Amino acid sequence: MAVESGNANRLTVLRKREAALKAAIAQEQVRQQKRREKDRARLAAIIGAALLEEAGRVPDFELLLRQTLKKAVKDDKAVKFLTEMRWL
Repeated sequence: MAVESGNANRLTVLRKREAALKAAIAQEQVRQQKRREKDRARLAAIIGAALLEEAGRVPDFELLLRQTLKKAVKDDKAVKFLTEMRWL
């Protein structure tokens, strides 16, 4: 009976470790997803700023950028915003 009790305790300990590991994995997945989203937003800001700067200097590039936006942007809110900002 003592052996069975020891095995049950060992299983309980292992299940607690398993639950802790699952929680830690879930936390890490959330942290990594937030980091990817933050990095993507930063990338978009940097690239966007460079494109706007170049469009301000090179009229042909501005035209190309406007044409690309007209083709690529489909979200109604984004289209409305770009129209208000006179990019579409």
